[in-house]
Amino acid sequence: MSSARLFKRLVTSPLKYHIYVSRSHDVAVNLSIEHYLFQKSHPDSTVLFLYVNRPCLVIGRNQNPWLEVNYDLVRRGTAALKACARPEQRLPKEEDRVRVIRRRSGGGTVFHDLGNVNFSVIFSQPKPGHDQYKHAEMVVHAIRKTNPRARVNERHDIVLDPGPLLRMTDRPDPDDTHRTAFQFDGGYLQPRKVSGSAGKVSGQRALHHGTCLLASPNLLSISEYLRSPAAPFLKSKGSPSVRSPVDNIISQARTTAGLTTSTFQHHIIEAFVRMHSLDGIPVALLDDLDSAVTALDENSACASGIIDDSLLEIPDVYSGHREIQSPEYLYEQTPRFVLSSHPWEDDERIRPALPTWFPPHARVLLEIRSGVIISSKICISEQPEIAEVEQQLFDFALKNYKVIKIASFWDVLGKIESLSGRIREIRRISAWLDLMLGKDSDFDPH
Repeated sequence: MSSARLFKRLVTSPLKYHIYVSRSHDVAVNLSIEHYLFQKSHPDSTVLFLYVNRPCLVIGRNQNPWLEVNYDLVRRGTAALKACARPEQRLPKEEDRVRVIRRRSGGGTVFHDLGNVNFSVIFSQPKPGHDQYKHAEMVVHAIRKTNPRARVNERHDIVLDPGPLLRMTDRPDPDDTHRTAFQFDGGYLQPRKVSGSAGKVSGQRALHHGTCLLASPNLLSISEYLRSPAAPFLKSKGSPSVRSPVDNIISQARTTAGLTTSTFQHHIIEAFVRMHSLDGIPVALLDDLDSAVTALDENSACASGIIDDSLLEIPDVYSGHREIQSPEYLYEQTPRFVLSSHPWEDDERIRPALPTWFPPHARVLLEIRSGVIISSKICISEQPEIAEVEQQLFDFALKNYKVIKIASFWDVLGKIESLSGRIREIRRISAWLDLMLGKDSDFDPH
């Protein structure tokens, strides 16, 4: 029996517990496997799924990619990232890109790379009063094998407490996952986030998944990738990310000394086994987690195994994979938003200074819904009568265009024959829109 067929049989079986570790580093594959587990696993089962992705940005189900992502950095590929500290984290040329993908759950945008371990727990929909984020506590127990400063905060994120050790008499119970033995007085040193999580509930099933910044070589680059130049000019109905200072669970030096992502995954599996009282049940995965062989195992209570891209042979995984990596899914799920170069009645925020090459009297406003431009107000002239005519011409040219179908705004706006005398200004407006909406532009202000 092929591994895909066996996996399909195991997932739908009435086995109470499942533990799977993916050897694929493709974010679209792993999120599609996760979605398959969420949809197809037995309603009474609890599933742990662990995976590591190549560099990518994963936005939440209800987010705006143009608000969350710095596309200028994305276009540069992994060359914009800090050189990886470990040979196994260096990417071959064909993978030299930072992907942007939309997941199927809510929450904020996160950065993944080969120093980041991702966990997902799928379980029966919790009853009222049940803590559906209890598995964050499970992950804290795994982290504390390496770093005792970890705890769960009020947002269900996992943070590292700064400060010195408390006196022995002031230290909390070691099993308390919401407090640590380190002094944090709310002063200058703030807790550093090492794991963010999101949840989803549908029918009889619930999902809680998150990231763990184990030893990312790109820690200093993460905030740059999550800083969109369009953010000060964009008003969106989507859910913006909550920014937090981040840190690695361990240092690069500690990683090279022997604590690998596989070791950390082993710690998470052990914590899962303890949480669900599976100590007396043999879990083959715990004995062979570093194996390069794809294998599945089952006993009377638990299925476990190493899986990979071969699961794309399962039609539902394959179709989910195609959907989640499509430009339409990424961009056309975006809630309505307005991009405007200047304050207007619904968005009176003071804007940052526009580029010196931006036409001095120009005004730009685009209203976009589901990735489609539904209206625009663009003008170049400061004279009201002329500006009104310009707005009509620009709106006619742009209306109903899908943003993803525009390679460069100059390709659209440069064709307005009635404004051929304003080519210089139109090229500059086009360049600004390209910058805001992640397009390639050959504009040279010099």
